[in-house]
Amino acid sequence: MNKSDLIEMEEEIGNQVQLFIWRIPKKNHAEMVKLQQRFNALLIKYGVLRMEIFQLTNTETYDGCTNIATTMSVNQDEEIWIELQSHKNLKQMNEVITEAMKDEDMSAEGTLLKQFMNLVTPGSGMIMGKFTRLRV
Repeated sequence: MNKSDLIEMEEEIGNQVQLFIWRIPKKNHAEMVKLQQRFNALLIKYGVLRMEIFQLTNTETYDGCTNIATTMSVNQDEEIWIELQSHKNLKQMNEVITEAMKDEDMSAEGTLLKQFMNLVTPGSGMIMGKFTRLRV
């Protein structure tokens, strides 16, 4: 990949990713899909470059690896979802989060966050992290 292609890719998908991992009961799948569509639209409105949601579909691991389903203590009635939010850079990500949290739907009292917390597995919490792209 030449430098021009790299710059174009970074402008499209950003250099900063925020990752969230959570468990939900399988019975909440359809409702969570609808809720995530609303989250995605709202966050993109505030400047997130890209929102991607993935569901764990395979629990096979390579020798020497630990499966995330084991780490998350998922049971047969649950799913693991991962959300990736792409941002231009750390400064822009912090600005987006600050603005989005002012939205009445996203605030601590907001309906989206309350609905989300009602859909995840009770007491399970979320795993999150902020990652900066490495050029390797």
